[in-house]
Parts: sequence; structure tokens; C-alpha cells
Amino acid sequence: MTHPMLKQLPGKKSFQSGIRRAPKRNVELTSEEKRLALKNALRYIPVEHHGIVAPEFLEELETMGRIYGYRYRPEGKIWGKPIDQYPGILEARALQVNVDNNLDFEVALYPYELVTYGETGQVCQNWMQYLMIMDYLGKMTEEQTLVIASGHPYGLFKSHRMAPRVVSTNAALVGNWDDADSFNKLAALGVSNYGQMTAGGWIYIGPQGIVHGTYLTLLNAGRLYLGIPEDENLAGVVFVSSGLGGMSSAQAKAIEIAGGVGVIAEVDESRIKTRLDQRWISLVSDDLEQIAVWIEEYRTKKEPISIAYHGNVVTLLQFLHVKNIRIDLLSDQTSCHVVYEGGYTPAGIGFDEGRELIQSDLKRFKSLVNESLTMHYEVIKSLVERGTRFFDYGNSFMASVLDAGVKEIARNGFD
Repeated sequence: MTHPMLKQLPGKKSFQSGIRRAPKRNVELTSEEKRLALKNALRYIPVEHHGIVAPEFLEELETMGRIYGYRYRPEGKIWGKPIDQYPGILEARALQVNVDNNLDFEVALYPYELVTYGETGQVCQNWMQYLMIMDYLGKMTEEQTLVIASGHPYGLFKSHRMAPRVVSTNAALVGNWDDADSFNKLAALGVSNYGQMTAGGWIYIGPQGIVHGTYLTLLNAGRLYLGIPEDENLAGVVFVSSGLGGMSSAQAKAIEIAGGVGVIAEVDESRIKTRLDQRWISLVSDDLEQIAVWIEEYRTKKEPISIAYHGNVVTLLQFLHVKNIRIDLLSDQTSCHVVYEGGYTPAGIGFDEGRELIQSDLKRFKSLVNESLTMHYEVIKSLVERGTRFFDYGNSFMASVLDAGVKEIARNGFD
């Protein structure tokens, strides 16, 4: 289904330094499956360009685990421009603003790989799809609907003024195929896309979108677990968690709004810098002794503060446990839905070392993740025995601990 937007062969692109890049998505494909992946990507490209593009796509598949079609990314900066700079009807112009905002270098997690947030949440699968989607949006009428499945645009269909302008689905896997291995293979083949909530839904607004809900969660955890009266906030309450990514960074601002003391561990220094620049966090240190001083200082003063610890959450919790520093509320927001793909960095190694291991020795990386999850669980268990209240935030943390081999986390030992 060659699209007019793809008839011309653009030049090869270079990558701007300092922009985060996705790790390799590890999946083993047979020779036949690789041919199918290439066929699925090349369906967008005129046959006369296949001789040039096919080897590039194969290289992307083998080095990145996906075919992104980097050559087809538009030149320069992509950002949500003023709405009147886009073509088409008002609704479609608004959607184009949203799509481009999701891919802005200042917004997206891995913009070159079309990942907006959540480690794997993509706008669409590749840059060919992006060009087609934007072209369809620019041409649609008020009586048409664009139908998309996992980033693949089927085209514009006649509808009516009150119908949705876009109907889109992502990663619609069910039954025996609803598991990570199946998804990873289908994504590598170019037939499935994980859109998270607002990446593939084209309406990402960062942690501001959930900070109110996160605030309410923490406030109600204090009321439920700590007996905080409804007319009081979390003054003097210490909350510890991990993650300062696109969604998880809401924890830092939420605990401050709630009046408490928050310590959020993050291994990726670039994310800490982003949140510090955006004023979502107030203090930063990689010194555990300094973290301890701040905790006790602000707990005693009952003043709200958000503290970023540059380091591994397991290391942080073990230190606080040994020092007998009370933690009132404890959670986790690492990207455990992709625990072996970079969503969880094992204790004992740095962020960059973890990314290198994913590329060079995935088996070793998985083993370290499992060991770390086990340690993570053990220190949480010890803290809970001292009175800490832990809750899973729905990020698959406890499921990952179970998969790592800690059967006691499940009452029946297996689910």
C-alpha cells in the first residue's frame, strides 16, 4: 500500500547527540520471520527503492530489534506547532499537534524510536506510518474517519459529522497470545504496537496528567494505613519510591502537595535533570548519608519536600533499613511491565552498564534483574515487619517478583 508521501526516497538521517535512544528490543526471529518483518515494512515503500532501503531495514531489525525507518523521519525538530500551521479540519489539526508533541525531543523518552513514555509506549511503529497518518489527517473531511491498528493506517472511511475522526487500537492481543514474548515477536514483525495510554492515543501531557490522582492516592494511603485524619495532610510522613520517568515523576510533586517528605530513587541521571529543570523535584543527591539527613530534617520540621536519590532503589532501601530510618509509606514505579527490556535496572550496576548488558548479554542481565528483584522484595519485607506500609502501584512489580522466583509473594505460590 505505497502512499504518495513515500514515493520519494529521502536521504539518510543522522542522530542528534544528547537525545535518549531506545535499547535494543531483544527477540529471536527465524530467517523466515526476518523476511516477513522486512516485507511488512517494505509494503509502504515503492519497489524501486527496495534495493536501497531493505538492507537498512534489516540492519535496524538486527541492531535495534525493530524496524523504525529512520530514513523517513522528517528533518529537524518535531514539535507541537500552533494549530493554524497544520492543514485540514480543526479536529484533524488538533490531532496533528498532539502527534508532534508526543515526538518532541523535550517530551518523548526515545523520540527517534517514536517512544513517548513508559519505556515502550509508541506513537506508532515506524516513521513511514507517521508520514501516512499525518497526511491522512491533513486531508480528511468532517465526514470521514481514519482507522488505525497498531500504528498502521488502513485509510479514510466515510462516516458522519458526529462520528470519531480517528478510531485506533494498539496491541490488541488476546488469549494465548496475550503475553510479553508473543507481543515482542509481533512487534518485531511489524504487526503490533504498544501505545501505553497516551502515546498511541496521541494525548500525552507528562506527569501533570496524573499528579492529582497520585496526590489522592498518597493522601488516602496515609488515611487508610497511618490513620491520618481527613482534615490533615501528610506532614511528617516519609514516602519512598522509585522512578522519575514520564508518569512516575508525578510521585515527587504529589507527595509535596500532600505535605509529606518524598524520596524517589532514579538510576537515569538524565531523567533527574529533566525533573529538576521542570521543578518536579526540589533536592538531589547520590550521597545516602545526605539523603538520611534530609529525611530526618524535613520529617522533624514537618515541611514538605521532594528528594531525588540518584541511585538504585534497592541500595536506598537497604541503607535506610540498616540505619533504622523509619519509612511510613513505600511503593515502586519502575517500568516492570518491561522488566527485562530496560524498565528495571538491577542493583549493583549503573544505568548505562545495564543498557550495555541488554545488548551484549541479555541472559546475564535477566539473571541480575531476578537477583535484584529478590533483594528488593526481601528488604521491603523487612521494612514492613518494622511497620512500613507498602503498596504495589499497578506497575507489575509484584508480578515481576513472582516471575523472578519468589513464590511466597503469592498466597497460593503461583499467581
